[in-house]
Amino acid sequence: MATYYVVRGAKMWCDKGSNERKINLPVSHGSYVKGKPILNKKDKKPDNISYFGVCPECLAEEEIAVIDKNGALKTGKKCTPVIVVDWVKTKDDTIVEGHPALTTDSIIFCTHGGNITFVTSGQE
Repeated sequence: MATYYVVRGAKMWCDKGSNERKINLPVSHGSYVKGKPILNKKDKKPDNISYFGVCPECLAEEEIAVIDKNGALKTGKKCTPVIVVDWVKTKDDTIVEGHPALTTDSIIFCTHGGNITFVTSGQE
């Protein structure tokens, strides 16, 4: 897969979760591709990364039921990502509001053991 800048609405996947989710950017950093705001390595808050369905590693109290990406019913603990480090594999020579831009090669790690990566760039 070619490498693209990640913009609001790109699909992400956590290898511990049951569902893909879209990354959010409540307030634009002012840099755009195809009219959509580009994200940077600091975009890791719950406003940006919500949850990925059911996670077998999470310690959450809340039990949920979701339909996973294959159409199967999954029940279990609601994924509650805990992210304490910035995105890695960023585009260091493209600065978006003072920080390197995210690309489809970028990855971030959840303290529950999940690796979060991009499925799409959001530019589609």
